Amino acid sequence: MAIKKHDVWMSVPAFDPYDLWASYWGVSIRECYYRGKHLGKIGAVALGLLDWLFPQTGRRLLGARKLEYPIVIAHFVLQARSRHLSVDADYLHALTALRSTAATQGAGGQWSWGLGFPWMSKNGLYGPDIPFVTHTPYVMEALLVLADQPELYDEAMNLFHGTWNFLESLKVMHRGKDELALSYAPVEEPRIVVNANTYAAFAYALHSVHGKSEIRDEARSKALRLARWVVRQQQADGSWFYYADREPGNFIDCFHSCFVIKNLLKVKRLLPDLADIVDQPINKGWRYIKEEFFDGRAGLCRRFTVRSHWDPFRWDLYDQAEFLGLLVDFGELDKAIDFARDVEKRFSKGSNWYCRIDIFGRRWGKNFLRWGIMPFWYHRSRLEKALEGK
Repeated sequence: MAIKKHDVWMSVPAFDPYDLWASYWGVSIRECYYRGKHLGKIGAVALGLLDWLFPQTGRRLLGARKLEYPIVIAHFVLQARSRHLSVDADYLHALTALRSTAATQGAGGQWSWGLGFPWMSKNGLYGPDIPFVTHTPYVMEALLVLADQPELYDEAMNLFHGTWNFLESLKVMHRGKDELALSYAPVEEPRIVVNANTYAAFAYALHSVHGKSEIRDEARSKALRLARWVVRQQQADGSWFYYADREPGNFIDCFHSCFVIKNLLKVKRLLPDLADIVDQPINKGWRYIKEEFFDGRAGLCRRFTVRSHWDPFRWDLYDQAEFLGLLVDFGELDKAIDFARDVEKRFSKGSNWYCRIDIFGRRWGKNFLRWGIMPFWYHRSRLEKALEGK
């Protein structure tokens, strides 16, 4: 499924890597697994093998449906902006789709977005209607793009302003004299997720610039305190663990590490006076990613430097997508050109794209758009735009 040069928005329901795990059986198995039950471990192996070896059959057996994901819709809108295309009708379609896929649709003046399916994690069960701070900021960016269309301004900004109440509903996980850490979703959680707090900092920074005048100072203050907390979680080598602890199950992976740096860069662009706080950690983290994740021989980024579990996949497109985005952010365009070309050769075949490559070199996840494919297309369009500017 390739993007046509001028077809920026389209209705694209797709399967997803989490389809089987979001089913009744998948949620039950993961719950047993995280409780340490033998049945959960056996079930996880069995369902994992089914998903790996027979992905289409597994989805038919468990009745998985193709879905539209707000993060995919948002990336289509952002890609349209990067290409400077005139797509008024598609923008209207996108705004309608974002409204319909929202987790919280205006109740109490709140608008927010999440996965749209149930997910059992180490932090517990998140229902299909639970919004996430890792998803909502992408839609917030897209809403600001849509608001540039005069006929869409009022509705787009109404939804954007509604995200403030979502941010304020997040649980305070840590509060220090000059720092703050929030939950992943507006529910009680046992562990703090580092990259989620960079998304929170970015979302508050967006409100500090584009929000209602009466909340801008508060938004700026919270963005600053969240950024301080994040940079203080950085390890001496420049890395960030996924969780802000050293409990079992923690890990360091590529695309979540890229998220941290990407969001800190976005916060700095919105609030330039934060440069003294974030510049050194950003550069240190970027150096870690290039030295520890990028495999020069393969021309791709490894998935983990600290692993919490085993699975049969060697390469993941999401890692490559976010690494490409940082190459563009840091102006390493020549390297980005070669890298994007290598990724495209490995993860696409004809008009189809795949989100993972397994230990046998087989492509997996045909046109699973949410998981890395749409982010890669978006960052590739950013690279094209940067090259035009150069």
